[in-house]
Amino acid sequence: MAGLNELTKRLLAEGWKPEDTPPGTKEYFWFYGGWTYTREALAALTFETPCGLLVKGSRFGNGDMAFQGISWQPENDNPVVCCPRFDLDFCPMRHPMLWSNSYDSRSGIVRQCACHQTNRPYTYEGSLDEAHDQVWSESDELWQIFQAKHNGRICRQHCHYDRTAKKWYAGYNPMECADGYGRACRYCQVLDKELDTRRGNVFYDVKETRIIKGDWLFPDKEVTTVRKGIKVLNRTASLTLCEAIVRYAKHHIIDRFMLNHHHELYFDRSLRYELVNFRAQRQNTRDIMQDLADTAAGIEVVHQADEEKLRKEQKRARQAARQAQKVRSLEKLVLTGDLENLTYSQRRGLEKHLSEERIAELMEQRGIRTEQVQTSLFA
Repeated sequence: MAGLNELTKRLLAEGWKPEDTPPGTKEYFWFYGGWTYTREALAALTFETPCGLLVKGSRFGNGDMAFQGISWQPENDNPVVCCPRFDLDFCPMRHPMLWSNSYDSRSGIVRQCACHQTNRPYTYEGSLDEAHDQVWSESDELWQIFQAKHNGRICRQHCHYDRTAKKWYAGYNPMECADGYGRACRYCQVLDKELDTRRGNVFYDVKETRIIKGDWLFPDKEVTTVRKGIKVLNRTASLTLCEAIVRYAKHHIIDRFMLNHHHELYFDRSLRYELVNFRAQRQNTRDIMQDLADTAAGIEVVHQADEEKLRKEQKRARQAARQAQKVRSLEKLVLTGDLENLTYSQRRGLEKHLSEERIAELMEQRGIRTEQVQTSLFA
């Protein structure tokens, strides 16, 4: 019985069998401890925290928590919620097994609190929802003060509120604006300017230096490659945001690049990457004179646009080769195959890849070949 939840133990004691499905429960499944509440039955229940805050049962419909060898779930009458008293260092009413269960987040220290089922009807007044709303209502009031201190030159989307310290913290990363919510903005509060309607991207170059090991009489050789015109954004954004990224967010780009290439850096200790020449442009332009100077200095110059174009051409060539092979296979099937017993996929392939004229031509060739074979047999 150790693996069964408390709801299942109670129902078994009442005489229900595992092959039964009591009202308000899902089918018996040992992996979940036996019977569990249906979503409708759970939504009809009301729980409360040790301090008396009411909680809707529907809040617990998205999963349970396992901690300290205990399943904290409605069926065990101990589902957990995030305590809204973020400024409390310690609460003796919390379950002792949860005293050590907390973690830091940008929004404050999160502590879990176990609830118990109650017969009290749910009301918003005195509920967990009201307590959390009061926390965020207080954050709205503090935001007005925080915004006034910065003369309005901050954006709430870039700031975060610490519910434990009851304090707002400023931040700004224009890459988030270019990739997400800022794409709909017409005016930037942080930059205090209208966004340019012209669109572009952020480009940069990567200077790659590594040591090629020599062989016998040949010494080690340092090789440098410059990869130019690498795009930062997946899609274009206002040039104002692009310029802001170059000015304020280069370190984010560098950190992301180094993280994506940490394997190469680990296995080749001579390898060095340097990100240079960040620029905001409507489209990438090439400095031919600089390319010639780099080449004359022994630096290999590679343009990202050329590599992308080559990859696309190679992909198209592979697709064309696969298509040609598929057509040849279908034509061979018409010429030599058992046409009366074609599979569904073979029929669909013939309809999709061969025209009626081509099929008729192949059938004519098939008939000629059959006649030739018969003639050779009876000659």
